[in-house]
Amino acid sequence: MALEYTYYGAADLGTDELRSVLAAAIGGTVTADGTVVRDGLNVAAWRETPGEEASAPRLFGFDHRITVRFRFSSLQRELEGHNTALMIGAVLALLDRTGADSVLLFNGEDAVLQTVGGEAIFDADREEWEFPEAAALMAGRHVATLSQPLL
Repeated sequence: MALEYTYYGAADLGTDELRSVLAAAIGGTVTADGTVVRDGLNVAAWRETPGEEASAPRLFGFDHRITVRFRFSSLQRELEGHNTALMIGAVLALLDRTGADSVLLFNGEDAVLQTVGGEAIFDADREEWEFPEAAALMAGRHVATLSQPLL
């Protein structure tokens, strides 16, 4: 079974620029269909079409402009941990580049990481953060119990 995370952001980026940032952040390749791929991780990313924005971002206090779907396809624990760290790094790269508010959801409803006012906030109760590479990225960042308006 594959794991999936959905990232909604307020960043004002076009689809090509978004995919480029993500490919660099995860060390992946953009395929002909626009998917960013690397071993055990596929990333679909796009700029939202006006009028087709999701309603969830409004519950987190921002306008929805971009969407990224991180799909994990490896059951190898070590590779999952590495790709989790790459996903976090990608979210932080978007934050560093744009400063925009965003949320990373597990299974489309469980907020695991949120960016507000240029700061990343990691949910305190996530086992994903136990991977050593992921924990290293959290060092010095805010960790708190996140609001869960979708649950």
